[in-house]
Parts: sequence; structure tokens; C-alpha cells
Amino acid sequence: MPKYVFHYFNGKGLGEPVRLLLAFGDEGFEDHRVAFNEWTEFKPKTPFGQMPFLEFDGKQYAQSLSLARYLGNKYDLGGDTLEDALEIDQYVDLIHDLLTKGIIAYHEEDEAVKEKKYAEFNKDVFPNMLEKLNEIITKNNGHVALGKLTWGDFVFVGWFDYIKDL
Repeated sequence: MPKYVFHYFNGKGLGEPVRLLLAFGDEGFEDHRVAFNEWTEFKPKTPFGQMPFLEFDGKQYAQSLSLARYLGNKYDLGGDTLEDALEIDQYVDLIHDLLTKGIIAYHEEDEAVKEKKYAEFNKDVFPNMLEKLNEIITKNNGHVALGKLTWGDFVFVGWFDYIKDL
């Protein structure tokens, strides 16, 4: 069994779905939380100059959705067919789109533009996406896809607080 070391900031953010999946897999992992004041020094040690990343068997693997998908498949949460995988991926990408739109508003430097982006996000984007996600989850017996627990559920749960707090 590999020894996993998960690297991310000391917060939920993009890393939370991976942490949740690692906990679900019950293999044990080291949760290395990088303080913001350590980031400049730590950044060159990452695969792409960003986090999260997962380390095991002497290799580093990055990108939050790639890690979640890998762990989901490892823990039999990825569906049985290519079409099952496609269904999970489409809903995860929808959630990622929502997150991206919120992050764009959050990181806007021009305060007037930021206010406008947030207003649009809170008035149109967030409520419309939530309505669509509610329909999807209702149709899938309380899950993101396939009517059962998939890695997409971990992404939704892991990112939902992050999205609503943007």
C-alpha cells in the first residue's frame, strides 16, 4: 500500500475533495498543510508551481480534479462504463464551472468590476447553477450522478462551502 502525502494550504479550497476521498479510502495519508507565509519557499517543490498535489511511490501528481478522478476510480466510485464516467465528468465539470466563475469575481482587482461580477454571480450564476444541481441531485437519489455514491459527490461536497463563501 503506498504512503500518500497530500499537499495543500491550511484550508478547504480546491484540496477538500481529495482529502475527503483519501479519508473515504481509509488507507491513511499525511495531510501536509502549507501556511501562506511558507508558499513562496514551497512553490518550487510542486509539480507545476501550484497546489494541491499528491505524492506517493516517489512521484508527484497534481491537479485537483485529476487527483479526485484517480482516487474515485481507485475506490470504485467511478462507474462501470465509459458512459458512466462521462456522466460523472459532465456534472463535475458543471460544478467546476461554477467554482471558476466565483473565483474570477473573487480575484478581480478593480473594485468596481469586482462588485459587478459578484452581483452577476450572486443574482444569476449561483442561483441558476444551484437550481440545475438540485434537479440533477434529485434525479440521482441524492447523488451527483448514477443514482449512487461517486467521486463527483466528494467534489460537490468538498467545493460547495468554498463556492458559497467566495
